[in-house]
Amino acid sequence: MDCESGFDRHLRSSCFRLTEDPIPSAPDGKIVVRTLLMSLDPTNLNWLKLDPRLQAIPFGVGDPMIGVSIGVVVESRSSTYTVGDFVTGMWGWRRFDVVDPLFVRSTKPATEMSFEQQLAIFSHVGRAAAGGMTLVGDIKPTDAVLVSGAAGAIGSLAAQIAKAHGCRVVGIAGGPDKCDYLLDELKLDGAIDYKNEDLREAIPRHFPQGIDLFFDNVGGEGLDAVLTNMATGCRIVVCGAMSQYDISDTSNLYGVKNLPMLIFRSARLQGFVADFGSHNEVVDRMLDDLALSGRLVTRTHVVEGFDKVPDALTLLLTEKNNGKLMAQI
Repeated sequence: MDCESGFDRHLRSSCFRLTEDPIPSAPDGKIVVRTLLMSLDPTNLNWLKLDPRLQAIPFGVGDPMIGVSIGVVVESRSSTYTVGDFVTGMWGWRRFDVVDPLFVRSTKPATEMSFEQQLAIFSHVGRAAAGGMTLVGDIKPTDAVLVSGAAGAIGSLAAQIAKAHGCRVVGIAGGPDKCDYLLDELKLDGAIDYKNEDLREAIPRHFPQGIDLFFDNVGGEGLDAVLTNMATGCRIVVCGAMSQYDISDTSNLYGVKNLPMLIFRSARLQGFVADFGSHNEVVDRMLDDLALSGRLVTRTHVVEGFDKVPDALTLLLTEKNNGKLMAQI
């Protein structure tokens, strides 16, 4: 990775450099994984700011980008995995990488569920949606729930999980096609098109009694609009801030104006990352039950090859991806 500082609204190809390196060997206790499928996420855009405070694993210019991937073990000096095992975890955007077995887990057999579907559900994506809704949001069947970025990878799962809990759920998305997807395929109770509707007017129309739980993937003006439409005891779960990730000059970040409403509504606003420690197994079982019972609808958008990755990431900025974005290597 070799990125010029800043990429407001335009991710430049100069942010990445494609290199060829020797295939690594596995040190004692480690494995070498051949990457098959890489998740491309909004957080990758955030990490390009090269701010260690924003990175899962600190890296800088010249280091490979990292992300959640699925791969096959091609060399093992570990008793945990053998050659031919399929695993998922976070490692570098490399065709071959050395991985610590402690930080990966086995995938489901591809005959049971495609790797694309597994990366869209049984990964940080599904954990963020399920753990965010239940462990952070403390969801209840009586909740009136709003989800921003509801047509996106995490938002669509979060909305469906809320529906599975018996909630009334409204999603925010951009454009009539995405709103139709929320209503027709995800079976949500309502949809708000932020590109063609004023959120300050649309939200109270859908929530005359206020919002009990807001799952936010976008931040910015949408969060401000929600703050003035909360029910007493509202929980705001901050999973992402997509509207702010491509702003390199912090002085241009959106300043939330209505935070005092948290006090007046006895509300809670909490951010999180998709690692719930000892609760991960509970979250994974929930996802497994919902997926196997057919209650989770997903879309995937797959590009092929490392050379397509920089252009593919711009799809996240322009909202032109049609489903969970990933690269087949």
